[in-house]
Amino acid sequence: VEASPSVAFTPDVTFGCAPLTVNFTNNSVNGSTCVWQMGTSSPLTGCGTVSNTFAAGGCYDITLTVTSANGCISTLTAPDLICVEDQPIAAFSPSNSQLTELDAQVHFSNGSLNATSYVWDFGDSSPTSTAVDPDHDYEGVEIGTYVVTLIATSPSGCIDTAQSVIQIYEDLIFYVPNTFTPDNDDYNQTFQPIFTSGFDPQDFNMKIYNRWGELVFETNDASIGWDGSYGSGGEITMVQEGAYTWKIEFKTTKNDARKMVVGHVNILK
Repeated sequence: VEASPSVAFTPDVTFGCAPLTVNFTNNSVNGSTCVWQMGTSSPLTGCGTVSNTFAAGGCYDITLTVTSANGCISTLTAPDLICVEDQPIAAFSPSNSQLTELDAQVHFSNGSLNATSYVWDFGDSSPTSTAVDPDHDYEGVEIGTYVVTLIATSPSGCIDTAQSVIQIYEDLIFYVPNTFTPDNDDYNQTFQPIFTSGFDPQDFNMKIYNRWGELVFETNDASIGWDGSYGSGGEITMVQEGAYTWKIEFKTTKNDARKMVVGHVNILK
């Protein structure tokens, strides 16, 4: 009578984050053939060290069946020997990814899965945050691009990372006067918009129309104002007092959007 094989095996790890690769060392005695059942795929064979990757979260029974050269069989099952935790999925969305110097606050909505702790890096050298859904103010930072990074961690320490870009733009600030007095007294002689920031000076156009819709002045240079004259060459004259319509078109630096503004200016002499 032949003794049944003695079955024993040892995994190098029993817990980890998916996908988890485990190496099983066979310590059985009197085995000729060995069949492994790991609950994840087709059986594996081999009486040496075998390796298996557990792709999904959960706990797995491991069974090893050993057969001797004469056909004697022994089986050992280790219930829930390998436990795998699903990786967290880091995800978030900012309330606004295009900010200005005067409107620089953003709220981050956390959409992560399978995570219980978080670390936020806002990309502007400010302290990190461990809030779930933090608010952050970029006031005072330089114009430019900032990469926000979220590190999401599962209860067992599995980690995933997500990133998003925040762009800080100049505020569009400009002023258009409603009256000017071209009377040669050194004050208020021309009409022109005053742009402080937020526009592209290379993409600018201003037109002035009289009450009959006739074009009396046009410029593509924001630094050149209208002095109340009309005509060209030797036929330049000063327009009469009254209200004139202006139309200004320009491109913003925030998103290259074209803007058109229309208004009226009064000439007083």
